[in-house]
Amino acid sequence: LLVILELIWVLESVYEISRTEILDSISELILMPILKFEHQSALQQFTRSAQDNSYDLSDLLIANAAKAQGCETVITFDKKSSKSNLFELAK
Repeated sequence: LLVILELIWVLESVYEISRTEILDSISELILMPILKFEHQSALQQFTRSAQDNSYDLSDLLIANAAKAQGCETVITFDKKSSKSNLFELAK
């Protein structure tokens, strides 16, 4: 998942690729039989859930991975992300 986090950062920050294109690219990578992904189900859930909102992609990936590992709560300092049921705002 760290590679996907880095990929998201590079595509957003350096190449200014749109959110939709990034999600489509990740979805296509998941389908490639030559590649293996750690926590593939969390990655698939991430690509589905990220299409329905405007929360930060990296935050959503982290939250989906944490939930897949059994974490009940993901704490964030991001007020916008804390509005999602995936997060709780740090106080």
